[in-house]
This record gives sequence, C-alpha cells and structure tokens, in this order.
Amino acid sequence: MELKHILIFISVLSLALAGGSHASLPEEEYWEAVWPNTPIPSSLRELLKPGPEGVEIDDLPMEVDDTQYPKTFFYEHELYPGKTMKVQFSKRPFAQPYGVYTWMREIKDIEKEGYTFNEVCVKKAAAEGEQKFCAKSLGTLIGFSISKLGKNIQALSSSFIDKHEQYKIESVQNLGEKAVMCHRLNFQKVVFYCHEIHGTTAFMVPLVANDGRKTQALAVCHTDTSGMNHEMLQQIMKADPGSKPVCHFLGNKAILWVPNLGLDNAYGANAAV
Repeated sequence: MELKHILIFISVLSLALAGGSHASLPEEEYWEAVWPNTPIPSSLRELLKPGPEGVEIDDLPMEVDDTQYPKTFFYEHELYPGKTMKVQFSKRPFAQPYGVYTWMREIKDIEKEGYTFNEVCVKKAAAEGEQKFCAKSLGTLIGFSISKLGKNIQALSSSFIDKHEQYKIESVQNLGEKAVMCHRLNFQKVVFYCHEIHGTTAFMVPLVANDGRKTQALAVCHTDTSGMNHEMLQQIMKADPGSKPVCHFLGNKAILWVPNLGLDNAYGANAAV
C-alpha cells in the first residue's frame, strides 16, 4: 500500500472507531485507502446514496423485497450437498431482521405500528455473547468490522433469486468462526445493524434453484444459543436455548465480513450483491 493510502487509512479508521464524521473524505476514497484496486460491492454502495435532505434517519419503513429477510431456521447437520431447502422469507408489513423483530415485539404491536431508529438500534440491549453496533455510513461499518476482525477481511452477501424459495445445496464451504454480520434495517435511509456473536460459524452455500439457476447463500450457525429468544427457539425449533446449534441464512441485503480466505469470487457479482 502506498504511503498516501496508509496515511488516509490511519486517519479515517481512527474517526470510524471513534464514531466521528467522514465529511472531509469521500467514502469511495476511504474504501480505496483500505482496499486499493478492489471494487465496492453493490450492497455496500447503497450506503453512499444520499438520504432525505435535513434528516439523519428516516423512520418510515421501506418496501421489503422477497429476498431480504429469510426466516428459515435449521440445524447444522442439515447443511450438506444434495439437501433440498425451502427458504421462507418474512412477509411482515414492518419487517426487520429476526433478532430485532423479536425485541420489538416485546415492547409494541409491530404488526400495526411502525418503529423508530432509536427503538430498534439504540434502546435494544446487546444479547448475551453479542457485541452490536449500528452503522450509518460505509466508514463506520468498515471501522467496526476491522476493529473485530482486523484489516485482512472480505465482504460477502447472499444472492437468493427473487420469488424463489426452493433450492438444492450444491456444496458447503466453512468460512470459520470469526465473522461480523451487518443486517440492513428497514428504513428509507440506509442503516445496518452489525454484530459479532460468540460461538458463531459461517458457511458459504452454493445453491441451485428449482428452475436450474445457480446462486449462493450465506448461512451462520450459532453454537451458543443461550442469548437467543427463548420463545422463538421453542416455537420454531422445539429446542431450549443452549441445547443445540441453530442455523439460519442471511438475506440479500445483509453483509457478512469474514477473514480473507482467498476466495476467487469474494468481490464478484454473486458474492456481494
């Protein structure tokens, strides 16, 4: 890395970790300073779009696409080549990632009411074994991920096919036990709920849809489920917290940061879309 990029990286990363502003440096330059000659994944490019003028966070929910919030849970032994998986997606009117959804359900009727950024991101306490952070810019999102995993990391996303729920697993690749997950929150302005959870293993899962098209998904398995919602585990998995590892897929607008394993398509169209 050139000296100029090193100096930019150090100055901007210090701001990111301190929660400071990046107004003095375009975020494209920030990305280039950290990962020279590497294109920004399109899922992260959404963070560069300007939000509503004069509004820091727009609390109005946006329209949710059919691949944003998978609600299928399963056990790790079900991840194997040849397995057919039916992946269901949330159809809730005020959708959010499942962990945030279960928290919101405890404080208000979210089937009838909206929610604010303060409710879903600030007031929500971290679960047991979780370190959370709400990123409102590309710089702060990268800064949190680097603070947990180091700089030699890569961004990956699922690429479920719109309107398709039936897939066959082609192969399974273990991405390791170090990961930061960033889930797109359902606001007009782009905000991500990022967290690192103790006892989590990530997998890349190439898939074949029922129409023959090939794609891929990311799955995470939580070996320590003691901090998960007890009611949800009993209802969906018939399991007690802490008893069995529980897995779920990440949606298309979630981002998984993992140590760089030298994957050929780490920044390709199917890896971060």
